[in-house]
Amino acid sequence: MAKFGAKYPVFAVINSEPSSALPTYGTGFNIGGMVSANLTINYAAGQLYADDKLQEDVNEFASGTLAIETDDITDNAAATIYGATIESGAIKYVDTDTPPVGGLGYITAKLKDGVKSYVAYFYPKVKGVRGNDNASTKNSSISFGTNTVTFTVYAPKSGGYQYTQEFSNEADAKAWVDNKLNVATNYEINVQCNGAGSGDDASPIGPHYVGAGESFEIAITGTPTALYDNGTDKKSSIASGKYTLTNVAANHNIAVVF
Repeated sequence: MAKFGAKYPVFAVINSEPSSALPTYGTGFNIGGMVSANLTINYAAGQLYADDKLQEDVNEFASGTLAIETDDITDNAAATIYGATIESGAIKYVDTDTPPVGGLGYITAKLKDGVKSYVAYFYPKVKGVRGNDNASTKNSSISFGTNTVTFTVYAPKSGGYQYTQEFSNEADAKAWVDNKLNVATNYEINVQCNGAGSGDDASPIGPHYVGAGESFEIAITGTPTALYDNGTDKKSSIASGKYTLTNVAANHNIAVVF
């Protein structure tokens, strides 16, 4: 497996942090064009020796550091992430700025056996710190400046400090990040195919995301015995080898049964 590419870094400020569910967020936004993302995990470690040998060895997540490098960052994004203010069109940084706690997500691509897929990353609880700012004059070669935001990664009250999910296409990976960080409303359409024999098929399979009000189509080959959509048999709605959802306004779990 080869990883390559990174894009679409998204941040949203936490509105509330329940103990038994993921945090809720304000409206998420894209930070800038992504150059790289580098995660370092910090563990709390402890060892107990007795009778001249190791009896206990514990390594538990303490925190993480996630350095996000982008080609640029907008003034509004910078002010939000760093807890600064905008006055008369300029960002004002003061020593009492308090960066807000928020959530972060982005997308990477990978290649395995010639098949490309996309992995979406979601960190429910992070806090940003400004990186160094460098500039250089133009000479015989051009050096491009980038922006680095270093995020501290925390475990939220609900426990999970990092979530990842793999998708066959970039649009679904982006929609997953959008859903997690309140960028846009997308509904999950999860399609399964059960009992298929030779010549039987349903496509696409797996989780996919559709924007509110959009349509989703499943191509069906063969003759299924049932098609369950959120528990209701909709076999009679198959037309010309297709099952179509229109004006999507909810999540759908669909099982095509042969």
